[in-house]
Amino acid sequence: MFLMGIVSASEDVKYSDEAKNITFRDVKFTIPAGYGESKDNENFNDLGSDGKTCFYINEAKGEIIITVISDWMGMSLDELYKKGANKSTINNHTGWNYTEDGLHYFGYVQGDKGIIIAVTNETRLSQVIL
Repeated sequence: MFLMGIVSASEDVKYSDEAKNITFRDVKFTIPAGYGESKDNENFNDLGSDGKTCFYINEAKGEIIITVISDWMGMSLDELYKKGANKSTINNHTGWNYTEDGLHYFGYVQGDKGIIIAVTNETRLSQVIL
């Protein structure tokens, strides 16, 4: 279920000198200073769900990929499980944490939404998730 891709830098990216709070699909996150939005609202259809993904990059610090599935339809946290993942808690959100292909993932459920965060630097997970 965790499907992400590496994002390449773009000339159109506007980098921020300050950390900023964002709301994406009615969920709040923090984007650390130095990152810029690369792509927005990439759609995918996974299990018939309405998922959207946004991408933030910093050529020196890596990338942040946020996916929110808005019609999670009452699925449980266990349905976000990926073989080899470890159950953990980040900023009071219990979810599944694992590393694959150079990305660190954390998936959790918040209300009626399934949320998956992928970062190239694992310390960013606790910075992004509110």
